[in-house]
Amino acid sequence: MAFRQFPATTDDGESWIVIEFKDEDGGAAHSTRYELADGRALVREGGRLSTADGEVTLSLSQPYRA
Repeated sequence: MAFRQFPATTDDGESWIVIEFKDEDGGAAHSTRYELADGRALVREGGRLSTADGEVTLSLSQPYRA
């Protein structure tokens, strides 16, 4: 498993750190998941990330490719 951190912001400009985890163990489908530093899971849709309950919604702060 590999991971990296990258910045994201809320619509009002608050900065957050997102952690991306990539499962690099063989197999056809590599899984990727995203979390906040406090462990809350994020769902990615294009350049937006949000918690399942919608409490936190983020935009990627800079050009980023998964």
